[in-house]
Amino acid sequence: AVLLTAGVSCLLLGLVWGGTEYPWNSPVIIGLAVGGTVLTTVFVYWESRALEPLLPLRLFRDSIISVSSFLAFLIGCALFGAVVFLPLFFQVVTGVTATNSGLLILPLTVGIVAGSVGSGRLTTSTGRYKIFPVVGMFMAGLGVYLLSLMHTGTSQLESSCYMVLLGLGLGMVMQVTLLAVQNAADYRDLGVATSSAQFFRSMGGAFGVAVFGAIMNTRLLEELPARMPAETVAQVSGEVTRLLSSPAAIRTLPAPIASGITGSVEVAINSVFLSAVPIMAVGFVLSWFLKEIPLRETVGPV
Repeated sequence: AVLLTAGVSCLLLGLVWGGTEYPWNSPVIIGLAVGGTVLTTVFVYWESRALEPLLPLRLFRDSIISVSSFLAFLIGCALFGAVVFLPLFFQVVTGVTATNSGLLILPLTVGIVAGSVGSGRLTTSTGRYKIFPVVGMFMAGLGVYLLSLMHTGTSQLESSCYMVLLGLGLGMVMQVTLLAVQNAADYRDLGVATSSAQFFRSMGGAFGVAVFGAIMNTRLLEELPARMPAETVAQVSGEVTRLLSSPAAIRTLPAPIASGITGSVEVAINSVFLSAVPIMAVGFVLSWFLKEIPLRETVGPV
């Protein structure tokens, strides 16, 4: 547990600090990347020799569990990325309050619930589940692509439709991959298989937010010089983090500066969603390799 926590923490810190707190080629970022990789490798080695491993590596010899775990990781990236960056877009670009920005992403939640419940009921009635990750990944990919096209003139109806589409796709994949893992695991491994699927989804969310945050910060710093007076760029660049933490403060700035910041954030968040499209494309291709086996009607010790 110590090795896993330390390794993942080093990798996440490298992604969060890179390009903002420290340059990407700085000794700190390189050291965190190398340290995280080494610690994670040692964790895998330790687990391969432990009598009672925290995460039994034998689970991943089953292609259903390995494919489902990777799909859960990718879905975590898309889900947490959307939950973090959509409210930021609404607050900074469209100027709504923090409360209203939370309400505006309700269509995403509605889509997730509908996708989860609908795919669950159809799986129960038909006994088939492979089709849902395939269709879900395609819909999620299309959803994040459409979100990357949003701008200040995008209507609430349009953005709601995009979020529902993304939510439906995520919902179809989230629960079905967990079901596939539980259906494939031996009874003795049922608990750890379930927790590992949840772990990979959580890790996907953590890495997704870190990677997408790095993309947004990099794109934002590239856009600012082109969208505001040169004499204010250096000052504003140093205050971006504070301003994004309190979007209402952006509206109090002089019009040219406020417009430059909101325009830069719009482009940066669009880049975040666009960068999620290849991730969903990988998931779509991978979902075709998910093997479908008959669903269990009961579970217990043999």
